Amino acid sequence: MLVKAGAGTCGGKLTLVDLDHLLPQNIGRHRLGFPDLLSNKAEAMAKELKRLAPSADIRALPVDVRQAKLGEVDLLIDATGEESLGHWMCGHYPSPTPMLSVWIEGPGTAVRALLRTNASGACCRCLWHSNSRGELRSTLTPLSVILAGHGCEGLYVPFPASVSVHAASLGAEMALDWANGVYSPALRTRLIDRTQQLATPDCDPPRDQECPICNS
Repeated sequence: MLVKAGAGTCGGKLTLVDLDHLLPQNIGRHRLGFPDLLSNKAEAMAKELKRLAPSADIRALPVDVRQAKLGEVDLLIDATGEESLGHWMCGHYPSPTPMLSVWIEGPGTAVRALLRTNASGACCRCLWHSNSRGELRSTLTPLSVILAGHGCEGLYVPFPASVSVHAASLGAEMALDWANGVYSPALRTRLIDRTQQLATPDCDPPRDQECPICNS
């Protein structure tokens, strides 16, 4: 979606970072398919995107993001869904580096995204502290917890590919807003499960006073 919107063109560069390889259990939700099985995800995605947009400047880094040498970054997007890694990225790339975090909550119950553009705004670690106090949650009732096969690392994923598309669409929407100077609302939620009720309308949460990253 970002490449179709112009990412990697007009002097820009799109860098994809992923150490992982495409496995059979990933195919149900991933943009890539059987032809790229066992290929590095970043390299295979860069190849696919270059096929679709030959003029785009797309770089693949098949490394752990914690070892990646990204240089200056205009916008950092964390779409891994790994909470601990997101916290590390917030600390390693502090404000004023703009950072967009996109993730799926529960068994596909909702998709959320948080854009941090300044030191006064919340980062995803701030949101973790708020959630632990029952604040800024996505749904009024607690999210379902599925212990078996929960997450993209398991053979069973408790949500269909359409949920991943919802998350990607929300992320692309907010990335385009950022490119156009629109930074609010910084926290956005899209409910997928119609049996749930939205707990937090789209808003601009301030940094949390308990966050060790923002208050260090």
